[in-house]
Amino acid sequence: MSTHEGKRNRGKLETPPDLLFDLLLKIDFKQQVRLVKQVTDLHRIAAFLVHGESNCGQRLLVTRLCCLKRQWKNISPIKIDVSSNGVGMRLPHLWRQLAYRFRLPKDTQPNEIIEKVCDRFSTQDVIFIFYTVDYMPSEYLEQWLQEFWEPLVARVESSCRTSKEKHLLMFLVDNSSRVYQSNIALAKQYQQPEYPRIPLPLPPVSPFTSNILDDWISDAIVHRDVQMSAELTSQVLLEKSEGIPELVYETICDYCGHDWEGDLARWLI
Repeated sequence: MSTHEGKRNRGKLETPPDLLFDLLLKIDFKQQVRLVKQVTDLHRIAAFLVHGESNCGQRLLVTRLCCLKRQWKNISPIKIDVSSNGVGMRLPHLWRQLAYRFRLPKDTQPNEIIEKVCDRFSTQDVIFIFYTVDYMPSEYLEQWLQEFWEPLVARVESSCRTSKEKHLLMFLVDNSSRVYQSNIALAKQYQQPEYPRIPLPLPPVSPFTSNILDDWISDAIVHRDVQMSAELTSQVLLEKSEGIPELVYETICDYCGHDWEGDLARWLI
């Protein structure tokens, strides 16, 4: 669609942005959502690797997963993009980032940071999100998991008192499946004894199919406040995006009178 056509559509048709964002969250990812629900129903501590092809909606999926339980919507996840300013290239930088997020001095020792996490977990859910972990050399990421996540899990399991309803979660976001294809220790299933000390890979995200897009359009248009051009079909979406999720979101927003990057994407976690 040309810029002129997009502007013209936005002038005629406009779906409430919050409604459209909620609907975009529901495009596919059923396998991943189902697995996370299964795991978190059984485990109060859980670690996941979100991975797949580039631009396939990893961040949107994480946003959806962080809203699976009502109480999770009321907390602010601890988010670190390991590609930002080279944070992931040196583990002391990662520890400093964690210290900052917990309002601790930057030279706080790792064991003190872990105690601070336990203190918070005693009263509320705690969710860690490490974005762009495929930026880190695999040996650094594995060392980070051994220095941070494994001791944290051991500390919580041994002596951190909290409600059984509370969850400690970690999402590692791999934008290229590089981590998934590396030699890093990953769980094959959540029933194995090493879990949750090592992360469980979710089914990979991938381009949307025609059937997935057809189903989504059928579900979306029944909402009274959805204003969507009749020209928007699964065929049109595939022609403009090849099913690549990030491009699908952009195209849908254009047809519904909004801009993805400049508007709705701000609600991504």
